[in-house]
Amino acid sequence: MDELASRQYPVQEHMAFQRRMWIVQRIGWVMLGVISLAALFGLFGYGVLSKRTATGAEMSVEYERFERATRLASFVFRFAASANAERRLHLNRAFQEGFEISSIQPPPLRSSVDADGIDLTFAVTPSVANQIVIWARPHRYGTVGIDARVDDTPPVELRVFIYP
Repeated sequence: MDELASRQYPVQEHMAFQRRMWIVQRIGWVMLGVISLAALFGLFGYGVLSKRTATGAEMSVEYERFERATRLASFVFRFAASANAERRLHLNRAFQEGFEISSIQPPPLRSSVDADGIDLTFAVTPSVANQIVIWARPHRYGTVGIDARVDDTPPVELRVFIYP
């Protein structure tokens, strides 16, 4: 007797339907495996796929490309060595609207907010590369396009996707 043939006795079977269900189950298993691997590699937060470094003329920024709305995000700004004792970091309005700053280390000497965004002025050691860390909590979901620039150099563009 053929095991894949439909039967009526002892129980009514529909083997064509059963074969379709097996295919659907296998597709589901593969999808669960792909989602699990993507999560392990950082597609939904901290990991290899999420970690990014954006560089510009005078600055580089390390950040997570994928963030969670419930997680504190960190942005690490590294300034190139300069003869100036102060450096001004400008973050555009999208950062101001998309994130709430929890902590800035080291604290800025001065800060100001205007229609274009946030300006933070830091005391730096001349002729030495300096680092600033900003910890911020996301306000909303979706993509946030952030432009960051130091002094009057061209901006460095960051794209952050925030999951609920």
